[in-house]
Amino acid sequence: MTEHGLKETFLDRLSPELRARIVALQEHPPLPAFPAGMRGVPNCCLRSALFGMIQRGQRKALNQEAIVTIRGLQIRYSGWQLDQADFEVLAHALYLVSAQASGKLVRFTAKGFLKGIGRSYGKSGREWLKESLRRLTGSTIDIQQETPGAIGAQTISYSGSLLEEFQHDEAEQSYFLKCNPAMVRLFDAGWTQIPWQQHMQLKTDLAKWLHGFYASHRVPFPLKVATLRQLCGSNCRRLSDYRGNLRKAFDELLENGVLTSWHIDKQDKVHIDKQPQKSSGLA
Repeated sequence: MTEHGLKETFLDRLSPELRARIVALQEHPPLPAFPAGMRGVPNCCLRSALFGMIQRGQRKALNQEAIVTIRGLQIRYSGWQLDQADFEVLAHALYLVSAQASGKLVRFTAKGFLKGIGRSYGKSGREWLKESLRRLTGSTIDIQQETPGAIGAQTISYSGSLLEEFQHDEAEQSYFLKCNPAMVRLFDAGWTQIPWQQHMQLKTDLAKWLHGFYASHRVPFPLKVATLRQLCGSNCRRLSDYRGNLRKAFDELLENGVLTSWHIDKQDKVHIDKQPQKSSGLA
């Protein structure tokens, strides 16, 4: 092993330019340790429309756009819109980073990474992964999040990208990835463990978003259907259409054992009961 924690034989196969860039990315933030079957994600990614519902061909570039969030959380975002597929890339990347014994730069193959998020390994899959990593490293988020403290509410601030930088070795089809060193602040503000196999069994983006949203609350509170439509970033113009999609998504969660029951009351508020799970930093 080199002083930077990477196998010298692998570094020797890289070009001098790429090797120099890899060595320059060594310092890494201390992230919490995640169990093998879980993916740890900051709550700000789960309690907002940051990773929203985007129809094919309708992804937009945003500039300091205010993202819909729950109370006590403010997000402004610049970059290409992110969806639930990008969320899966971020969650799996954070898992790989947290598993690094050295706590530094993480290396992974495109094949292994795509398998970890349930995608096939082919040219289109490899190109899609590269584009997703570009979105996550090329965007900027400004976050203000209130958190409870011993002497009252405190505000945690974060400004930067969700992933700091990556380097791609075309010949080896492998990546070197580094998180933003300040990312740990978002975990300090509260984070949630997502049961990954359960998440990957879900088929629709809305079910996946709901899975993460309700996982981030120890005791979910009733929310109006219209509120959920805003929070998940849905572009359904008619509330009745969204309500129909919501019913299907809740049934999907029920079938996969995420929920034990759900219903919409006469005030159009959603009530859910869910299976207990291990989590951290929940409200």
